[in-house]
Amino acid sequence: MMSALKKITQAWLMVPPKGSSWREVLRPATRQTIRVLVSIVTAWVVGMTLHLQETIWALVTALIVTQSSITQTMATARDQITGTLLGAVAGIVAVLLEMWTGLRWLPFWIVLAPLAFLAAVQTNLRFACITLIIVYLFPSEGSPFLPMVTRLTAIMIGVVVSLVVSFVVLHSSARKQAFHTSSRILRRLDGLLEGALDQKTGWREIETRNEACVALLIELEGAVEEARRERFSDLEKRDPVLAALPRLMRRLLNDTMLVARAIATGRAAGNTGLVPLYKSLSHTLRALAHSCEQRFVHKQDRHPHQPEDKDILELLPRLEEQTRPEMRFVMSLFKDDLERAVGVLMRDDASSAKGL
Repeated sequence: MMSALKKITQAWLMVPPKGSSWREVLRPATRQTIRVLVSIVTAWVVGMTLHLQETIWALVTALIVTQSSITQTMATARDQITGTLLGAVAGIVAVLLEMWTGLRWLPFWIVLAPLAFLAAVQTNLRFACITLIIVYLFPSEGSPFLPMVTRLTAIMIGVVVSLVVSFVVLHSSARKQAFHTSSRILRRLDGLLEGALDQKTGWREIETRNEACVALLIELEGAVEEARRERFSDLEKRDPVLAALPRLMRRLLNDTMLVARAIATGRAAGNTGLVPLYKSLSHTLRALAHSCEQRFVHKQDRHPHQPEDKDILELLPRLEEQTRPEMRFVMSLFKDDLERAVGVLMRDDASSAKGL
């Protein structure tokens, strides 16, 4: 009963994902709420200033287009503009058919059918049907084309306002989010290896932890893509370390799963020399995670007990000192990528990520 109630709660209520805190959920939600409200108020003020007769469509568009990230907002804005233009053309055709036939609903269905088919084939054209309904079906007085122009203008105002608000109002730092996510990935990789060493942890649980890391990797890729949108300059030139993070974390995740499989196999075979191996790997991963955390909290002062990059690099060759050939193989791969990670994260040398 409690298990079923927990599943329902997680499905329908805002429950932090496993490994996350309420703060990680509420802060972006609060930020997005404010951004949406600012978009709606700004669209209303602009509409009133321009004396639009139907400002409501600017408000509706601002509500739809304003997303939690610049990338999502730009994608939604692109879809909205494309759909609006296509729907406007369809609306003109419907109005002309109505004037020619004297019928109201038949032109609407004739024009709507191909738009619905296009939306089914290309989901980014879904706004075309909505625009057709707005410009054609909603009642108006006078010329049938004047309300159409007014409504299309209001929609475009909502799109522009949403884009401006996304760039200006409470925009979260994509760079900070990327390094924060990278730190979480590295610490979860540490937990994944620890689970591989634990006799009580089955391989299914290890795969579940891997899936959680994959979800964070997707989040990281989104943050880096967001950083590309924040400015017009090339991210590889502006912040090469940030640009290299997704490739680096993806490689470390793949290596970790190989090592975890080798550790689990050795554990089942009774290999007792795996604990020192894990301690070395854990030490390296936690040092890399701490280096990422320093970047997103803007702290550059080194803790007296924090390992330096040279300490980590001196430790890595020992990882290949394994008796089992399969362990030597996977550790050689892991060592190379850990050396790259040290170069990128602890030495700011983005060229270390070349070849990934």
